[in-house]
Amino acid sequence: MPAHPRIPNPQEGELQLFAYDLRELGEGKVSVAWIAGHQETTASKAALYAALSGTRLPKSETVSTLLRWWAGDPANEDPDLDDYYLEPIWSWIDRLPHDHEGRQLADQWRNRYQRLTRDVLDKRGFRPRAARVDIAVPPEQQRFIKELNDLIGKTGLEDEPWLLFGSFCFRVERYLAGESIPTDDTCRTLTERVASFVPDLDRLDVGRRMMLSAAVARAARVRDRRIARGHRTA
Repeated sequence: MPAHPRIPNPQEGELQLFAYDLRELGEGKVSVAWIAGHQETTASKAALYAALSGTRLPKSETVSTLLRWWAGDPANEDPDLDDYYLEPIWSWIDRLPHDHEGRQLADQWRNRYQRLTRDVLDKRGFRPRAARVDIAVPPEQQRFIKELNDLIGKTGLEDEPWLLFGSFCFRVERYLAGESIPTDDTCRTLTERVASFVPDLDRLDVGRRMMLSAAVARAARVRDRRIARGHRTA
């Protein structure tokens, strides 16, 4: 790997450690210059190198671009997979075969980056706690609840959810009541639980749809809270 970015010190904090480990992941693999020159790459070479210096929090598109080549496996992606239900920046992960080892590694790195983003922004005070407001369950979240109910209904255990979800049952009740929305990891877990009772369920497609629906529901709640606080009127 070229020596353009300064070598981060993993002892100097989470951001430095992330950049250091990301550099280690890329050792022996295609170079940053090669990735930057690829026709599908939209992140600049400067941004890719900056992500490896640990001097600032990189954008998700930049991290995703590096991970696609260093943790994923572009040669094994399914180019015909329907993009409608995929989150654009990380869609390459869902294009990998369900049992491909790169898929799990990429998921681990994506989750680590998302945790890093939350931690860094919180420490910098970029996300001060907003005033609490009460909002109705938005239509987008209602659609998610219906989709989750329909999915549970496929098992025939809608009246005995504890048999299906076990210790997860309390969380599921909150999702169905509109009190909270599951994370991507939880969506995957819910899909796996249901799939254990419905063998012919397309886990990849169902999990992808659930994650997208949950993401839309979260965005709708943010929108409605912002409106309720008077930050905008539409």
